[in-house]
Amino acid sequence: MDNKNVLLIISDQHRQSAMSFRGNGIVQTPHMDKLFRRGVHFDKALSPAPLCGPARCSLFTSLYPHQARGILEEEDLGARDDLAWGVETDMMLNSTSLREDPLLTKPFKECGYYTGYAGKWHLGNDILPDWFDNSYGCDNKQYTDWLKKQNLPERGWSLNDFEVRSHRQPPMSIPHTKVSPLKGEEYNDAWITDIALNYLQERPGDKPFFIGCGFNGPHPPFMIPEPWYSMYNEEDIEEPENFHPSDGEPDCKETSFYRQLWKDHGNDWKSWKKSMAVYYGFVSYIDHQIGRLINELDEQGVLEDTLIIYTSDHGEMLGSHGLWHKMQAYEESLRVPLLFSAPWLAQGQRSETAATLLDIAPTILTQNNFSVPDSYEGTDLSPWLLEKAPDDRETYLFSEQKPLGQFHKETDWRMVTDNQLKLIWNRSDKWELYDLEKDLSENINLSRNIEYSQSEARLREKLIIWMHQTDDSLYPECRKALEERLS
Repeated sequence: MDNKNVLLIISDQHRQSAMSFRGNGIVQTPHMDKLFRRGVHFDKALSPAPLCGPARCSLFTSLYPHQARGILEEEDLGARDDLAWGVETDMMLNSTSLREDPLLTKPFKECGYYTGYAGKWHLGNDILPDWFDNSYGCDNKQYTDWLKKQNLPERGWSLNDFEVRSHRQPPMSIPHTKVSPLKGEEYNDAWITDIALNYLQERPGDKPFFIGCGFNGPHPPFMIPEPWYSMYNEEDIEEPENFHPSDGEPDCKETSFYRQLWKDHGNDWKSWKKSMAVYYGFVSYIDHQIGRLINELDEQGVLEDTLIIYTSDHGEMLGSHGLWHKMQAYEESLRVPLLFSAPWLAQGQRSETAATLLDIAPTILTQNNFSVPDSYEGTDLSPWLLEKAPDDRETYLFSEQKPLGQFHKETDWRMVTDNQLKLIWNRSDKWELYDLEKDLSENINLSRNIEYSQSEARLREKLIIWMHQTDDSLYPECRKALEERLS
């Protein structure tokens, strides 16, 4: 089918396990479930960098963050290492790949598609007109101004309420929960949905469309309206197997800013149950907004002609491994939803094949019969959407992270996984190796375990080759660390 419509939905900080069709027995996501019944979910999908800006940079450019300059080097940060805010934005504003050519949306615009983007973009608002003809809701001030015009409390939105931010510097979002005085239809993600609905309703009826919708939720702070705030009973949520720090973890985890926030909130599960319950409510709230978009497509009679993609930039630790937030190489932070939904795809399939956010752009282009740029690192997933390829291809997935300034007391890391084993190189710290088939909670660090020595060597080689081939600036240092380890 030519001229397929595209609706790309991106949430923020949605851990993959928090969806009912994935077997979560508590959180309810009926509209995500509906998308799944009409398509394919990639159960092994992960983020190439579990941080908002770099992950989104990779999604739209199909490049790793260090290739697209989605992560700044030390000389770029310079004296700004101790800044509380703005560093992540600076990362993205320096992304040459985002600014050079909007390769994903360009062919759609050239073919006369109506294009629009609503909500969180996080990649530099000044370049949005190059990517989409219409855009709004990408600046938080726009929503705050709307609240003022409606005579609604500005602090009804979590990003305007510093009571739900830490007393530490920077004033990071914390796991505290609070009921928003706003109604569900007044809250930020409903406002973003309204913008996307307006695009759908006002577009020329004879034009196909490519619309992006970026939600701010379920990113903390966990300050949301009723009934979603009280939707789930905290007593029904069991303590994760990996809630406490594990033996053999790198030293940098104990000094991490996110370990300190975990301790601030409480190092027992009793302190975290409510946070998890409200997080689930936030996920259901986002699901409700997705339902509004699906209903509009259905009412317009274009649902059957629309490819819907739902994903998130990264997950959320929520206390696992004694850590809060994101930026970690562990499953809770790395794994993301990745749903492709359309009537011409395989229906209700959960694929075990390897997938990453880099694969979204080439898949969208191929599904619309556009050529895939040679610069793309991602893989076209179309064969797995159409049940034409097996799930057992040998593929290695990679992820990376650079701390947002030295105040985080973290370290750079690089990760490689074959979806059975995961190897993590922590710069100037321990290596980590986990057997995900036997220890999905990643409680047992198997690095230097004799039984896994050959497997670890294989993954180390894959990691080094990848860093070299993609011009990672840390390649020489990682190679030196490996040589010292083997000497």
